[in-house]
Amino acid sequence: MGNNQNSEKNLTSGVMWKFMERFLAQGVSFVVSVILARLLMPDDYGVISIVMIFIEIATVFIVSGLNSALIQKKDINEEETSTIFYCCIMLGAFLYGLLFITAPLISSVFEMPILTPVIRVFALRLPIASIQQVPAALISRALDFRKFFWSTMVGTVISAIVGIAMAVGGYGVWALVAQNLVAALCDSVILFAVAKWRPKKMFSLKKTSSLITYGFRIMTADFISVVFNNLCSIIMGYKFTESDVAYYTKGKNLPYLFRNNIYLMITSVLFPVMSKVNDDLAEVKSVARRSIKMLAYVLFPIMIGMICVAEDMVLALYTKKWILMVPFIVIVCIESMISIIPTILLQALKATGHSGIIFKMVFIRTPILFASLLISVNFGVKAVALTLPFNTMVELVLDSIVSSKKIGYKITEQIKDILCPLFLSLGMCVAIYLMSFINTGLILGLALKVLVGMVTYVLLSVIFKVEEFKSLWGIVKSKIG
Repeated sequence: MGNNQNSEKNLTSGVMWKFMERFLAQGVSFVVSVILARLLMPDDYGVISIVMIFIEIATVFIVSGLNSALIQKKDINEEETSTIFYCCIMLGAFLYGLLFITAPLISSVFEMPILTPVIRVFALRLPIASIQQVPAALISRALDFRKFFWSTMVGTVISAIVGIAMAVGGYGVWALVAQNLVAALCDSVILFAVAKWRPKKMFSLKKTSSLITYGFRIMTADFISVVFNNLCSIIMGYKFTESDVAYYTKGKNLPYLFRNNIYLMITSVLFPVMSKVNDDLAEVKSVARRSIKMLAYVLFPIMIGMICVAEDMVLALYTKKWILMVPFIVIVCIESMISIIPTILLQALKATGHSGIIFKMVFIRTPILFASLLISVNFGVKAVALTLPFNTMVELVLDSIVSSKKIGYKITEQIKDILCPLFLSLGMCVAIYLMSFINTGLILGLALKVLVGMVTYVLLSVIFKVEEFKSLWGIVKSKIG
């Protein structure tokens, strides 16, 4: 019982700090993005978008496997942390050198000469990020998420000032490069300082082989996932018109803005919490169930609500010329709801040390992913978009089968845990639909639908005495108090 209460307390506290970090950071970033968008040209953002494809792929090697290995292992020593630190530094330096050398080739492929200097400077983010991986893992192990809050906020504010100042000074794309590098540098320096850990003169690959093996498997799984996601963007840019890609990208980014931040907030806390109790499968299952219930309770109404008001929202925010992005919003909202269960189950499998199984599932899933992508591009951009919920469903089936065997979390239990928020959200959907019969202006009508949807969801939660609502309301009251 003690473990159960402690894990729930740690999860709640960590999520609250992570929520404040993401909420404030996203708020500041949104304001800065609006300012920079007014000061810079679209071409500047186009250059950064291409560069980010390669930076994101390279970043997986640094922030994925070895960091997760340190968090997952029950007990670690100085030799292990120091060895992993030096491995991260060497990996960061190697990846930077690789991008530095291949930058001219990338530039020639995309026929954009400016990519060469931008990649060579922007890629400095990789060795900078490698510095913080061990301190970040140690902070996560200690569940001290307030330190992430302060490092993110300081980095966000300082980098915003630098980016805006350089944009005003007419530095163009280099303003975006500087903003990203300063944010990464501040984050690494602050985390390294507050972690109060320093590497020792110790290095042993032999004694850290289990950590490296675990990290390599997780790294490979994440690498293939990131490559697939970016390959989709590259192929779409080559196969379809710019307008098709624009509708797809805009339609995908809107739901992902909510989903990705909520997922980051939950999973960054959930993995270390599960790792603390990874020798108690009953407790891991309990934490997984509570997380799925809470995530479904929060995300279902957002996604279903967005589906209900998608057309009005696009007309109000983007005008009629963007109306063709509506189908993509609907598709991605559906995919986001399907992804709730596999997202949590993956954290449970990682925390309990099943990296080998995760590694094997990648080789089952990847051929299906590529086949669906190669087939779908022949049927248009909407068909490509439909591969998102299809492939997430494949991931759901695989993860559910494995978790049922490894942690005793049966598929029937998983479905049962999401039924309540699903029915509440559908009830909310009916209320929103009824609002469409009231003749109001576009903006007022959209606002009323959102308000009625929120009120309906809360009222239904109170009527049916939903535990997740009671928990959230209790947290709000305690914070206010």
